[in-house]
Parts: sequence; structure tokens; C-alpha cells
Amino acid sequence: MSNDYKTIIQQRQPQEVEVFHNVHPSVKPPKTDLDDLYSDHEKINDYRSSGELIRSLARTIKKWRQHMPKDAEPTIVAMLNGGLQIQVSRLVQESFHGIRIEGTAGGNPCMVLAHQSNVELLCYVQKVPEEEPDRRIGFVIDGEETEE
Repeated sequence: MSNDYKTIIQQRQPQEVEVFHNVHPSVKPPKTDLDDLYSDHEKINDYRSSGELIRSLARTIKKWRQHMPKDAEPTIVAMLNGGLQIQVSRLVQESFHGIRIEGTAGGNPCMVLAHQSNVELLCYVQKVPEEEPDRRIGFVIDGEETEE
């Protein structure tokens, strides 16, 4: 690779983002039952909505949290086109395909409205000190809010 190309890549990658810095080795993502993946919603195309995406993610985070040690918690990072990464505190169904992402980017509070196809959501386990309270993630689907 040429130095010019490396410089372009380095400029696009946020320096302060370190995704896998405190992974807890004993925690693995839960397996989702087929019954949870395929429901009656398919018949009316709800499975394509951002609401179903957020609902599925909330169920997964809830299951995952049940099997975690006290010094670990699930974390979601939203990755957008252009390399922006947002530490998610809340995901909201904004429209059939729209998602509102609330959280922090580079330590600053932010909010982004995006089409669900323009967002990648990375879920991972973060190790935290036991004395810190659980950091909950909010999910809003069809006007109802939950925290997982």
C-alpha cells in the first residue's frame, strides 16, 4: 500500500473508537430459536420494518443480559456510512424503515435519523467494574418504550 492510501484510510477511521477493548471471554451471543425468528408478522410484511429489527435486537440483548456475569454488559455500536460510530443509548422506530439512534460519538451526545439499510449495528460484551450500575439501552417500538 502506498503512503498516500494509508493516510486516506487513517483519516477516515476515528482514532478515539476502540470497539473491542474489554471483552469478557466467557460470554457468547445467545442462540435465537426459530420460533422467535419466524412469526405471524411475516404474513403482513412487518418483518421488513425497522420496528421488527429493533424488537429482535431488544429480545437478543435481554437474553444475552440474563447469562452475563456481574462485571459485563451488552453494548451496541451503530456504524454509519463514512465511518461514524455511535455508542447507542436508545434506538427508536421513527417510521416503517427509519431509525433514530441516540447516544454518543467521540464522547459527545448525538442523535441520527437513518434508513435502516444505512446502519450496521454491532453488539458486543463490555467488561465493567462491578460497582458501576447497569447501563441500560432503550428501545422504542410502535410508541412503547422498554429498557434492556
